[in-house]
Amino acid sequence: MTMDHLNKLPEITDHVLAGLKADESLKHRIFLSAAATPKERTFRTGTVVALCSLSVLLILLCFFAARFPSGQAKPVDIQVIPAGSNRIVSPVDLQQVIDRASDAASNGISGLDSGE
Repeated sequence: MTMDHLNKLPEITDHVLAGLKADESLKHRIFLSAAATPKERTFRTGTVVALCSLSVLLILLCFFAARFPSGQAKPVDIQVIPAGSNRIVSPVDLQQVIDRASDAASNGISGLDSGE
């Protein structure tokens, strides 16, 4: 409040408290409301609906979380058909292929043998 509003304080209180009289009936109403027992709060319909939807979401999350992969990749299975051959040499470990290629490059060999 500014100083201007403080000067008008009696007028503002008369306007806000219009019709309120401090008599025995007001005192009686205050005592009755203070002596009244508090009402028990019951669950509202909105609260029950929110709790039910939250529980359904948690159940679905737990159900689908079990179906997600654990993050560990499965080993790759590569089927290899050597050039000019009808037989399939499988499964081949990818690390073995990389090792053989690097050995061949370090030995100066330009190509790999035909899988034997």
